[in-house]
Amino acid sequence: MLFETHIHTKEVSPCSQCTAAEAVSRCINSGYGGMAVTDHFAADTHRRMHHFLWQDRISFFLSGYRNALVAAPKGFTVLLGMEVRFTGDNAKNDLNNDYLVYGIDETFLRGNEGFDRLGLTKFRELAQKHGLLIFQAHPFRFGMTLTRPQYLDGIEVYNGNSHHASHNDFAALWARKHRLLALSGSDYHGGETDQGMAPGGIRLREPVRDVQGLVRAVKERRYTVL
Repeated sequence: MLFETHIHTKEVSPCSQCTAAEAVSRCINSGYGGMAVTDHFAADTHRRMHHFLWQDRISFFLSGYRNALVAAPKGFTVLLGMEVRFTGDNAKNDLNNDYLVYGIDETFLRGNEGFDRLGLTKFRELAQKHGLLIFQAHPFRFGMTLTRPQYLDGIEVYNGNSHHASHNDFAALWARKHRLLALSGSDYHGGETDQGMAPGGIRLREPVRDVQGLVRAVKERRYTVL
């Protein structure tokens, strides 16, 4: 099963030009059997909202994922993920980094108000408590800061966004050096240039139908990187 691990929807991510329905269609036409919607959970995302109460933020953040679920035909898997950028005093040394998180659900998001202000070190503790996976996205892209391996499950060793130099070869070497899990993602944003469909993703040995299945498959390394 080909699975897309990194994709953004226009409904939520301000950088995306691709609706959730278009993302589903593009993945299906490219041979994928599923995808994780990893919209940005960051300050820029929330500036698009009219109300800033936490529960409103979560409802807004879920809108792209929910639209993708509606658009997906039977047999195509749509899972919830996120690309979080921490903010606040706890993130002062980590303000430009992006982290892909897998294993979340609506209950986690609604029940952990302010997790985006914890910073990576404290969020790591919360993630381990809830069985989440944390991958640093495009860690060798200009402007990123390398994160200590002990705070990560893995890194993105291939990022297919054609608008950025992600230096994927360095990321692959870093993952091997520190025995980190490796992921590949298209980082698809759409637009006239089809930004981010290079393609990327992983080939799972067996199909996954829920976030727990994806987390297990990745932890057990039952996949190959595209």
